[in-house]
Amino acid sequence: MSLDPRIDAVTTHIVHRLASAAVDDMQARYDFGRVLQSLRRNRPQAGTTGSAGTLRLLSKRLGVDPSALRRYARVSETISAREFAWLMKQRTPRGAPLTWSHIELLARERDPERRRALALVVAAEDLSVRALSTRMLKDR
Repeated sequence: MSLDPRIDAVTTHIVHRLASAAVDDMQARYDFGRVLQSLRRNRPQAGTTGSAGTLRLLSKRLGVDPSALRRYARVSETISAREFAWLMKQRTPRGAPLTWSHIELLARERDPERRRALALVVAAEDLSVRALSTRMLKDR
């Protein structure tokens, strides 16, 4: 049984829009992580808030937990901009990109080649984050 061609076209369009929105969200997190990394590297000027204080202020202003902000920074520190762009192009069989939780987990793998191989498996097999975690532990 197949879908009416009009319904199929609309659902395909919606899947693409959702994938695009998810990628935009993850790109913003990655970019923000790079900003946080920069703040960490640069010493605060006299009379300004230190990096921990800045993190708390940003957390409060954005309504994002400080631990999430630290994870943004960790991902952007481990995964290069070029590799991140490649990861954002990977799609599952249903057209969805990898999730931010997949990206965070992949960032724990320090070897870029292994990270890419794992990302390809996630996309091809539409692995859940839990399944990816299990595979990463098993393959060590």
